[in-house]
Amino acid sequence: MSGVAQSTNSVDLSGKTAIVTGAAGGIGSAIARALARSGALVVAADADPKVTDLAAEFGGHGLCGDLTDPEFGARAVDLAQQLSGRLDILINAAGIQLRTTAIDVDEDGWERLLDVNLSAAYRLTRQAAKSLVDARGSIVNIASLSADRAVPGIVPYGATKAALTQLGKGLAVELGPHGVRVNTVSPGYIETPMTADVLGQEDFRAQKLSRIPLQRFADGDDVADVVLFLVSDAARYVTGVVLPVDGGYSIT
Repeated sequence: MSGVAQSTNSVDLSGKTAIVTGAAGGIGSAIARALARSGALVVAADADPKVTDLAAEFGGHGLCGDLTDPEFGARAVDLAQQLSGRLDILINAAGIQLRTTAIDVDEDGWERLLDVNLSAAYRLTRQAAKSLVDARGSIVNIASLSADRAVPGIVPYGATKAALTQLGKGLAVELGPHGVRVNTVSPGYIETPMTADVLGQEDFRAQKLSRIPLQRFADGDDVADVVLFLVSDAARYVTGVVLPVDGGYSIT
């Protein structure tokens, strides 16, 4: 027995303003759309120029640029403040992978992984902190199950996501007294452009699917609905958690 459940979220984020990075990607775009459907004003940030058109589709504001540029993060925060005078939600969803053995990742590749997956999220969080404290807001980082398990072919990627997970825990402790909650979502195998190459391999797909108790791969909406919960008042006493969204893969 299997099937894909439809999103039925009833979260009300009216009056809230959010920044979503990686908003042109499979998970990031789903999160940005979900936040907008729930009433939030969304600043959708991505290096892909299509983010502008994508944001326009759901009434958001697209911002194209390189997240590894310190000035770009500051621009995103400034835009949120200009649009509404506040920033309530920060979603660090931007991420890249290099699919090769760890010893074959060159210096430039390693630095790029660190810059996009970790440093950019840290820098943007630091730049947004005052606004988030003022709003008693919420941060959600998008990590990966590879943060706590060895996955051949994406070892450096997993290392950056492990660091992002630990960063979230530490920030939860430091920002909690200021009313800001920080949580992490760790997706399993999600049908996105980033995973299309591996999930398109029949043997690999079948092997991974056999380990998922819910017997299907996730899509971006499965992750987005969990993010909606974490930024909502329903999760008002939840901070510092690392929540797998993997259909049960991590327990098999």
